[in-house]
Amino acid sequence: MSIRAILFDLDGTLIDQFDAIHRAFALTLESMGFKKPGFEEVKQAVGGASEATMIKLIGTERAKEAVQLLRPIFEKEMLSGLKALPGALELLHECREKGIKTAVLTNKFGPHARATCNHLGFDKYLEFIIGADDTRWKKPDPQLTLLALKKIGIANHESLYVGDSPYDYQTAQNASMPCILLPTGTHSKEELSKLGRNVTIKHNLTKIFPL
Repeated sequence: MSIRAILFDLDGTLIDQFDAIHRAFALTLESMGFKKPGFEEVKQAVGGASEATMIKLIGTERAKEAVQLLRPIFEKEMLSGLKALPGALELLHECREKGIKTAVLTNKFGPHARATCNHLGFDKYLEFIIGADDTRWKKPDPQLTLLALKKIGIANHESLYVGDSPYDYQTAQNASMPCILLPTGTHSKEELSKLGRNVTIKHNLTKIFPL
């Protein structure tokens, strides 16, 4: 596989921010009179944009309202307990040494994604970070992925998508990109292996190379 660029998902792929995500969702929903969701309940609901997560947790009627309340709460919580997943910085550094361009393509709210990456020192390795509301598309829409590939200047067959969920697998499939999935986020190796015969699963980021 001759890879010249890697697009990464963020949560569960490069970072562990689930403690802050759970706290923000729990505080938001409690303030709206809903039952406080458990950690695993929130973790299993995330993957799409915030509104999609809210719909899974409370239904459609008040999901948009909940997202508007969530964002300022999450901004206060998002750096608490935040950590890079093992091998993340080392992998980004290795990519740069090998001349492989890297970028983040996530459904996390764009300003939050960039603040998170900046805090962890990822930004110096990344060409760009595209998040929810930065464009009119969200993963797994191929228009978003094709925009990212155009921006990074590398064709889909020379690029790789790395993520941790069915959303990420579908994102790569829709753009005809090779994909590596990691059981370090919302889904187990067993769950990811059921997505298709051509799914490549690596144990964690330290196992990405050799490609």
